[in-house]
Amino acid sequence: MDKRFKYHLARLTEYMCNNGCTLKPLPNVSIKADDAEAQNIFGKTAYYDPASKTVVLYVSGRHPKDILRSFAHEMIHHSQNLNGEMTQDTMMGAEDPQYAQKNNGLRDLEKDAFLRGNILFRDYCDNLKYGK
Repeated sequence: MDKRFKYHLARLTEYMCNNGCTLKPLPNVSIKADDAEAQNIFGKTAYYDPASKTVVLYVSGRHPKDILRSFAHEMIHHSQNLNGEMTQDTMMGAEDPQYAQKNNGLRDLEKDAFLRGNILFRDYCDNLKYGK
């Protein structure tokens, strides 16, 4: 990853902290170049491991903006974890590939991550492009 990408990871994290996200202690971040995942149209793009508090980003073949958007989504999951929203009951069945279709609690966490992660990322980008 180049310096600009790392710079934006740090700035986006700071922006999210300043806009209501509980993110500290910060998660570990793992960057994975995986050509097999990149070739799979339904392959992994990112995930959050609540046990190790790790955000994993798959970067092969992806635009940096798309990777940052995935990062914002996973950081919301980190915030959910730190805020106690990822309880044993809520996380039941999380290992199932269709967890978001089978577990309403996990579905709600996903909805929240999509909504807040995407809107915070959009606001971050717009603030940089157009100022506040």
